[in-house]
Amino acid sequence: MISAQVIWSKALPVLQEEMTPTSYKTWIKDIQPISLEGNTLILMAQNETYVNTLRQFYAGIVTECVNKANGSNYNVSFIMKQENEPVVSVPTQGSGEQGVFFGVQSKYTFDTFVTGESNRFAHAAAVAVADNPASAYNPLYIYGGSGLGKTHILHAIGNYVHEMHPEFNICFVSSEDFTNDVISAIKYDTREELRNKYRKLDLLLVDDIQFIGGKEATEMEFFNTFNALHGANKQIVITSDQSPKDLPFLQERLRTRFSWGITADIKPPVVETRVAILTGKAERDHVDITGDALLYMAEKFSSNVRELESCYNRVVLYADFSKRTTIDRSFVEVVLRDYVSSEGKHMVTPELIKQVTADYFNVTVEELVSTRRDKRIAVPRHVAMYLCRTLTNISYPDIGKAFGGKHYSTVMYSCDQIASEIGNRTDITTAIDDITNRLTNDLTPFPSRN
Repeated sequence: MISAQVIWSKALPVLQEEMTPTSYKTWIKDIQPISLEGNTLILMAQNETYVNTLRQFYAGIVTECVNKANGSNYNVSFIMKQENEPVVSVPTQGSGEQGVFFGVQSKYTFDTFVTGESNRFAHAAAVAVADNPASAYNPLYIYGGSGLGKTHILHAIGNYVHEMHPEFNICFVSSEDFTNDVISAIKYDTREELRNKYRKLDLLLVDDIQFIGGKEATEMEFFNTFNALHGANKQIVITSDQSPKDLPFLQERLRTRFSWGITADIKPPVVETRVAILTGKAERDHVDITGDALLYMAEKFSSNVRELESCYNRVVLYADFSKRTTIDRSFVEVVLRDYVSSEGKHMVTPELIKQVTADYFNVTVEELVSTRRDKRIAVPRHVAMYLCRTLTNISYPDIGKAFGGKHYSTVMYSCDQIASEIGNRTDITTAIDDITNRLTNDLTPFPSRN
């Protein structure tokens, strides 16, 4: 008598041909065939979320491929443990003309997103949304700390949906850009153009929604945009640094709407995932770096992916300067010696960081904490805030207080800005290296830079 395992093994190659690689890997690859009960093939998925998604969106194609591969007429049922419920399937959306597609960066895809225990659920939810916009989870709300891959997921959803539905109108926008659009619409009386831009979308991707908090006109416009899109069954995906209930500056009615769909958090990646991230970067960059060197970086830099990647970029930059063909652990240890924790040295505090940074850039501490925004002051301020975040354990709001009462969003922006430039701009990389070395080793004054 034919077994469930044989039936399923025949179906897998057909499913692989019929589905996109991302969908197959996310939803089908780990399914386990359990038994054949009469004419029904029983398949078990990882958890309740997978079971529900398979029942709602993939039952049809799985049943079709099982029967196509086996020349049979089986039914398919998905279970989790002792659960056994009927299968439900839904139709896909139709097609149309070429839609608008803006703000999405093509380099961020699901294929380049490294999954692990810290982000697996968020990734699975994102793929479900991309496969079936406005049918799976709407809105999808993803939250987590800075540099953990939230923005990557937003762009990946946009690229995937654009590939599958080129007729869709798709927009990626940061909360800052959305706010600027609102301000411009008010200033130039172009509110109708603003509404046409956002309310005729099929997919709206909004990054760092927390930053619209306290901006009354922006919150009102986003509230109305959300209602218009959701009411028209259009997909909305939002990211933030906190869960909806923990957003203190947003109106209650917005926080409530953000919880209508599904909320998924992303946590800092475990060391194995961090190694996988670095390995993928090295392969794409064609960099010859040893496994123990990658492990060293993964073990020493664990707070977020952006910090990890900035350290990787620094190592690759130094290797390029020194014309090294292979990067080993000893080289990495030398390059990053000022960035790993060391015991027995003096305490690094925000006040010390401000003083040493001001000294390096030939500005005053008073200028660092002032409201001035000219480049001569802004760059040193960004650097000092970044160093406070990476060399101390204080939070973004507390760093803001140390810099004259700056909002925590300003601190986050400054830190992200510097992290993205390390390894790409030699002046910033050198400044971070020199100041860190002075802070963690000796406190003798810098030579005059006039």
